[in-house]
Amino acid sequence: MRENRSQLIAEHVLLAISRSALTERTFAQTVADLYMERTPLHARGISFAVSADPYADSEANRQIVKRMLDGRVRMAVDLEEALILALPDPYRYHLQADLAARLGLMAAEQAAATPTGQQHQVGELVQAAGNALDKLSGMLDDGVLDEHDAAYGPAALQALESLQARAATLCDGIRQYVLRTGGSLRRVK
Repeated sequence: MRENRSQLIAEHVLLAISRSALTERTFAQTVADLYMERTPLHARGISFAVSADPYADSEANRQIVKRMLDGRVRMAVDLEEALILALPDPYRYHLQADLAARLGLMAAEQAAATPTGQQHQVGELVQAAGNALDKLSGMLDDGVLDEHDAAYGPAALQALESLQARAATLCDGIRQYVLRTGGSLRRVK
């Protein structure tokens, strides 16, 4: 692995900022809001700006997050969750998948409890299946997977891993809501 967790997170954040409508300021303020919302006051190790001037606060918070992302200040471990959750999809999903892969795990969503969420997850499975087939098609033009397909390999693997994660989510939903076996993706064997 060529980079540590902090560098990997920073790389994904910078990619999201450069390729989406996300700005440093809105990202940093979302990180600050999530951190303060999810971390009890007594457990906070980072002091984000909160005053009567929201513009000054957002600039101060942008500086705090920027210094952690560019490595000038060591990234606080308890900020990792907020940094990840502040990213929009698909950037959040790709970062979670990369972080999970570092531990030899696969990132998969929890099964949705609502009908709308479950239907959405089935739709994501179908979309992931189509994407995986699309990525594989270039590799199968000559009818065989071999070293000549190396250029297609990374994208095909990523698509297939996404499909596996979507399938794992639905399997978990069936265990929880259909068979009532209480199965959950949180189990580690």
